[in-house]
Amino acid sequence: MSSLELPRKNTGRGSPTGPVLTDHQSLQVGPRQLSLYEATKEGRVFHGNTAAAGNVLPIFSNTAQEMVLWNSSTTVNAVLTRVALTYVSTTGAAGGFVLGVIPSPGYALGGGITAFTDSTPTNGLVGAGRTSMCRFTGAAATVTAPTIYRHIGLNQLVITAATTSGDQWKAYVDFDGDVIIPPGQALCLAGNIATLIIMAGTMTWVEEDL
Repeated sequence: MSSLELPRKNTGRGSPTGPVLTDHQSLQVGPRQLSLYEATKEGRVFHGNTAAAGNVLPIFSNTAQEMVLWNSSTTVNAVLTRVALTYVSTTGAAGGFVLGVIPSPGYALGGGITAFTDSTPTNGLVGAGRTSMCRFTGAAATVTAPTIYRHIGLNQLVITAATTSGDQWKAYVDFDGDVIIPPGQALCLAGNIATLIIMAGTMTWVEEDL
């Protein structure tokens, strides 16, 4: 991961988008993408969750998608920081997971997205923080068939609940500021095949003012 340090945003002195200065007027810098603390404290980190019962993530080219992050705003970039999946049930097929880009979603239903079941994102600042400017579904969206944006390196072999000797395992991928969803764009988390497995999942992102 990058060690690049950037000026911290000022939320207490002057403009909310100005740099933070010390009492001696020195510029404060910090690794904004390595550490999400500052963005979380400012209420700009969000988690989009599926229901605990989960769902089957379809192949990326399906016109019915189950986990979609849609930046329907005109004021922020959505910077994806993590996707995480938790096993629920059934036998999963051997394959992997990808991010799919939805062609021409725009800002309202009727473009590349014709139906969208909204799930309310939670703010990383527990009990506080602003409302997300983006739309997320962990349930269902009807979209123009996505194309592969990138493979994320998250794989599965044939997984079955009948296995009794397996260890606990993690299934998540972190991003380092290299996936940005600008206004009017949308990404889905999907399989490179029909995964068959029922998974619960979370997408985490930071909203950066334009």
